Amino acid sequence: MPTTAPDGALERPRSRSGTLREPDDLSGLSMFVRIVEEGSLSAAGRALGLPKATLSRNLALLEKRLGAPLLIRSTRALSLTDTGRRFFDKVQPIVREAQQATADVKILHAAPSGLLRITAPVAYGQAAIAPRLLSFMGRYPAVRIDLHLHDGRVNLVNGGYDLAIRMGAIEDSELISHKLADVTMVIVASPTWLEQHGMPQRPAELAQHDAVVTRPDIVQWRVGGETVRVPWRMSTGNMIVTRDAARAGLGIAFVPEFLVLRDLERGTLVRLLPDVELPVIQATALYTRAASQSVALRALLDDLLASRPIEVDAAPS
Repeated sequence: MPTTAPDGALERPRSRSGTLREPDDLSGLSMFVRIVEEGSLSAAGRALGLPKATLSRNLALLEKRLGAPLLIRSTRALSLTDTGRRFFDKVQPIVREAQQATADVKILHAAPSGLLRITAPVAYGQAAIAPRLLSFMGRYPAVRIDLHLHDGRVNLVNGGYDLAIRMGAIEDSELISHKLADVTMVIVASPTWLEQHGMPQRPAELAQHDAVVTRPDIVQWRVGGETVRVPWRMSTGNMIVTRDAARAGLGIAFVPEFLVLRDLERGTLVRLLPDVELPVIQATALYTRAASQSVALRALLDDLLASRPIEVDAAPS
């Protein structure tokens, strides 16, 4: 293994006979990549916490080993030679993969700890996320969780969240996403509503019924391959209130099946067009690349990504 000289420079390893042999570790490559990325030896030294002389010495050793100059040094800046550019393009991905592999090993052997701030929709959060958080925290006593349940879309970064659970289409292309589950949707109404307004027999007949929606812009429902525009009577801002309003006989509603299973069993709500295909809504976990380095977050994601049914008993009643 390479040894470190008193001034911090990496010495060339010696063979058993005591003669110098070429270094075969990634430290020299990692330093070279960091120098290029930072644009100067001084900046790279500050980033790595090493003296500028140490980086210069190891860069010279790398160039001597390769038998070709990699950087052109000037008083103002550094620039890559043609050979240096080709070499950098090849070794940068290798260095990054080695660094990520090192981080992954450390994470696997570290105990989850610290604070996680999580945002999730109210109904899905209570029925699918909260029960897993409770068991997760029981296994990892050093983890603290700040859970926010609401149905509005929040900015993950500006809101200071480590993890966001969202339903439906994902718009934040800069975030890392993992599919958690497919959520079956149903159209329901109360028996009282159907007695007064009749049972729709075809998707187009839904347009003859007032609807309860979570947002005023969600009025075009995809039903059996058709798009039906429904007139809304009440916009709730919350899926649970949408369910409750339909149960109270205020109109038809398009809601997750897990939220109304008990009502369907008890007859307080009736499923409309049961033989017609409805879209499946995807539940997704979103987080930033910076947050992905959290041991606690990665452990929680492993737990959330495990295949488990939604706990209907935990759904708001």
